[in-house]
Amino acid sequence: MPQASKRPCRKPGCGKLHRNASGYCDEHQEQAQSEYDRSRGSAASRGYDAAWRILRGIKMRANPMCECTGCKHVAALVHHKDKNPRNNSQDNLMSMCKPCHERIHAQDRFRPRGPQV
Repeated sequence: MPQASKRPCRKPGCGKLHRNASGYCDEHQEQAQSEYDRSRGSAASRGYDAAWRILRGIKMRANPMCECTGCKHVAALVHHKDKNPRNNSQDNLMSMCKPCHERIHAQDRFRPRGPQV
């Protein structure tokens, strides 16, 4: 099986070649992940605290299958339809499998932001 070609590190000023999927050389890979984790904050600071874990368990027991149209997979997580982790009303929550959740968030990443002229 052929190996992936080497690419330059994404860290500004580095330029070392690597084959890591993250885009960073071995030296900067851990540093880049740490910076991301620090900027993101803790799960609790983002609204996923003990009360959320209880609510998530209730939702998963009530709807153990993915609620996406046409999906027959077992749900692995609970998604906020309006993307607001503090809006925990039952009509805003949706049990989802990981592939469906990734698909929805991938669509959001590539959606244009701001006013469209």
